[in-house]
Amino acid sequence: MSTPIVATEVTRSVFPNGLTCLVKTLPGSGAVAVHGYVKAGSIFDDGQPGLARFAGSALIRGTTRRTGPRIAEDLDAMGASLSVAPGIEVTSLSARALAADLPVLLAIAAEVLTAPAFPPDEIERVRSELITSIRVNALDTRQVAERAFRRLAYPAGHPHHQGPDGEESVVAGLSAGDLRAFHAQHYRPGAAIVAIVGDVDTGWAVDLAGAAFGSWRANGPWAMPVFPAPRPPDGLLKEEVAVPGKSQSDLVLGIPGIARSDPEYYAVMMANLFLGHLGMMGRIGQNVREKQGMAYYAFSDLRAGLLAGPWWVRAGVNPANVDRAIAAILHEVKELQAYGPASDELADARAYLTGSLAVRLETSQGIAQTLADIELFGLGLDHLERYPSIINGTSRDAIVRAIRRFPAEAYALAVAGPERRR
Repeated sequence: MSTPIVATEVTRSVFPNGLTCLVKTLPGSGAVAVHGYVKAGSIFDDGQPGLARFAGSALIRGTTRRTGPRIAEDLDAMGASLSVAPGIEVTSLSARALAADLPVLLAIAAEVLTAPAFPPDEIERVRSELITSIRVNALDTRQVAERAFRRLAYPAGHPHHQGPDGEESVVAGLSAGDLRAFHAQHYRPGAAIVAIVGDVDTGWAVDLAGAAFGSWRANGPWAMPVFPAPRPPDGLLKEEVAVPGKSQSDLVLGIPGIARSDPEYYAVMMANLFLGHLGMMGRIGQNVREKQGMAYYAFSDLRAGLLAGPWWVRAGVNPANVDRAIAAILHEVKELQAYGPASDELADARAYLTGSLAVRLETSQGIAQTLADIELFGLGLDHLERYPSIINGTSRDAIVRAIRRFPAEAYALAVAGPERRR
């Protein structure tokens, strides 16, 4: 696979305040994309579930220089876009504009990340939106099953025990002062990455980023908090949650997975691909959904980040088919553990992984996010040059060992839907 990104064509700068800036030029496009991360997600909620999400959601609602409506007006005037998304590990920023408007785009992005005003009227609007979202999710069987799974699979105090949404009682009681304190403590340049990709001169883009973010200051370096270690269950951990008025059951079956830094990441990622992702939702989707017609959806997913996120199978089924669907899922896990992938499956997976990356790198936004990911996980600027050999060099035996990390007898299982009759 040829790639438009080689290490020598990416400029990596670390500013005196610790912020890392990556720039890749794409001449002729006339546009520019910015993707950034700040490691200030709900890993820092510290007993206040929802604090990080509240703070992150309010960033774009007004700064010390521009009101929320003014930010929207300035972006609209340029035909630009900018969004902020708080998550468990990071808050991400994504922006696009014409290349000529990069100075204003970076100025707004820097204000949003470094100088939010948390105006009282906007804070109340955000609070109302977050509480509404929490209440809606409390009636969504898919979300209810996920929350129950997290409680089963992760110890209290771990970010994945809770998830990013938080608790209504916490969100209802947070003040603007709480949000300002969170921002002052956890939004810091040493925890920030900004990737700029587009029709721009490299030196100009670096200078603009330095001017926009160079005055950002914080006390002390960023450090990952210490959390209780998640461990695979010793046996079956199960919870069923009745959600009145529903006709579908959603299930989540799985274990704590691995971090992106795990040496076996690629083998586990490929094992998951065979299990429930490749083609029509992998072997699980082919059996449970396509062949037996028991599920509206059925797939597996691996959430490998700075922390070991979930490795889970998820399905939406008729309540009468819950037990059969679980049995079919476990059958596919055991089959893959026993026999491994077929040679044609392995070839398809390698082609898919290299091909899908090429598709992602067709846009400036995709390249910017990829560069930010590479920096976030410390993969090295030559990662994309090495990627095909990594995928093609991941052996079948390594993949079989990886799928055997998913225990077929000891796992967490959460089911949410109408109360089932026994």
